[in-house]
Amino acid sequence: MRCQQLLNTIQTEFNNGNINLQRANVFAQNANIRGGWEVWLQLEIAHGFLNVLGNWTCEREQPYPSTNIGNPFLTYTAVGPAWGVTGNRRAAARADFFLHRNAGMADDAYIELKCINPSHANPINDAWGRFESDVLKQQTLRLGNAGLNYISMLATFGIFQQADVGGLNPTLGWFWAGGRTAYVYDVANNQVSTLANVAQGGVPRLFLVAVSV
Repeated sequence: MRCQQLLNTIQTEFNNGNINLQRANVFAQNANIRGGWEVWLQLEIAHGFLNVLGNWTCEREQPYPSTNIGNPFLTYTAVGPAWGVTGNRRAAARADFFLHRNAGMADDAYIELKCINPSHANPINDAWGRFESDVLKQQTLRLGNAGLNYISMLATFGIFQQADVGGLNPTLGWFWAGGRTAYVYDVANNQVSTLANVAQGGVPRLFLVAVSV
């Protein structure tokens, strides 16, 4: 599974009533929600996948596997950044959320998830900064195991302007450059598109952004 397929599935299951994103609109805007609402969103996505054909398992805090039989797990150090291997499961780098198809074609996905923190002094910059750190983490881990499906996802709230997507903002453009693929689900407009082609302006609203490396 890659990021576009993940967002398309979330879109379908939201439209089918199996994922509650109306509540996400509340969590994304209310400064009284503190400490993160990522686990809630993981469970909503998991509920959607329980209704998708293919007998899916959804698991939190799944270790990233290595290709080293003697040390079967990857490790990650943000300083550098750097990857390594270990035989100690507790020392392994972990994905926030893991999707595994139990029947049929293998389709695992290791997902890092960040949600906007409305109580932060600068919630949008903070959210995108944490999201970028997740992409860097997965990009680094891919050097240790290129056979995995890596997806970083951000739930953010607001609008996009021409300066964001028109090449004037190098930080945002980074997400679809250098071998990365970036898609976004504009929930209010019920549209999945590339991040570069996201609908601009309008009223502030919920976006789910996903990047594959």
